[in-house]
Amino acid sequence: MNSKEIIATLTADVERLMKLHDSAMEEVAALREKSGEQSATIRSLQEQLRKAKAEAEKASLHAAIAGSVSNKAAARSHINRLLREVDNCIAMVSNRI
Repeated sequence: MNSKEIIATLTADVERLMKLHDSAMEEVAALREKSGEQSATIRSLQEQLRKAKAEAEKASLHAAIAGSVSNKAAARSHINRLLREVDNCIAMVSNRI
């Protein structure tokens, strides 16, 4: 191979690599955008799940307080947990004063 052929080959390789780099950068940008969309979807679904769990807990507590025999233990447990949380809050406020 003479030097002109080597230069032509190297030039072709560099151009091919530049095209590959450009397409890879476009793919990275598209994947980042898709990742952002997926993250937003995940946050939305997590918020929906949190709300659904809170609503289910409220419904369970309401049913237990309304007199359902099977849920009395759950109601008692929930009320005790709430009382402990209130006691902890009072203790934190007392410590700050």
